[in-house]
Amino acid sequence: MALEAGVDIVLEMPVPYVVFGADYFARAGVGILAATGVVDVLSFGSECGDIKAIRDAGHVLAKEPTEYKTALRTKLDSGVSFATARGAALEACVKNAPEGLFTKPNNGLAMEYCKALHLLGDPMDVFTTHRKSGGPSATKIRNEAKKNGKITELDDFSDIFRFLLYSRDFRLAEGLENRFINLCGEFIKISDIIAAVKTKRYTHTRLQRTVIQMLLDITSEAMAFFEKSGGVQYIRVLGFRKESADLLGRIVKRATLPVITHGAIMDAVLDGEYGIAAAKMLDKDLQAGDIYRCATRAMGGRRAERAIPIEKI
Repeated sequence: MALEAGVDIVLEMPVPYVVFGADYFARAGVGILAATGVVDVLSFGSECGDIKAIRDAGHVLAKEPTEYKTALRTKLDSGVSFATARGAALEACVKNAPEGLFTKPNNGLAMEYCKALHLLGDPMDVFTTHRKSGGPSATKIRNEAKKNGKITELDDFSDIFRFLLYSRDFRLAEGLENRFINLCGEFIKISDIIAAVKTKRYTHTRLQRTVIQMLLDITSEAMAFFEKSGGVQYIRVLGFRKESADLLGRIVKRATLPVITHGAIMDAVLDGEYGIAAAKMLDKDLQAGDIYRCATRAMGGRRAERAIPIEKI
């Protein structure tokens, strides 16, 4: 759909960085684009539309001045969620901020993009589109898709999740794994379990991410290893427009990370030719596809995505 809408090339975000919060997501996205060697402008949506305010907030997140860290710790100690605490800490550091800058989700992700860019030395210019008047959000698109036919939802993984809870030895913050295990005896659906586990500190969104981390066995220790190894380890191409083949060629020539365009390169990554971190990260990508097929009862063997060719239109 992206290619048919005019996008030149689609690159995949490694699944570990998708399921571990906005800061990881932003670092991965910015890191991949920087590693292509062809990107000089980054554009993203925001509810505030004020790029200067967003950049200022992003720089505070990157530098973490004492005023910010003190305010953040004070708010966290009061029992609020991390997102709420971070917003309050930023408000103490960024003067004359537009209304809603620290509370709206797209603003938050935009700030993380600017933080990631700043830590890389600001290799790209940034631009934001204003989303205040609406537009096709991810939630709206999913809701429309539900009307037109079944799409996969988290509850489709309920049986797999309950099995894993009983068969794996999970360790979560503040003994949260015990709440999940105990409530599995009372509820079948993941959505019902999350609703029962939810507290002021652990928001619905955070618990959804936690469930996916547990499903895919992506731990904090694994993320620490990936980060210590340099973050994102490769650029995986999912599709491109034929008239943009020259762009893909330039990426292959200029990229500072291995560019996965076919199965042979994928095999080399999995075999460890580009390091252990790259092999483990790609294995998680392929494992996520395997688990998805289990939940949807689709055919395909282990690492079946390895044989799926790049989409070209």
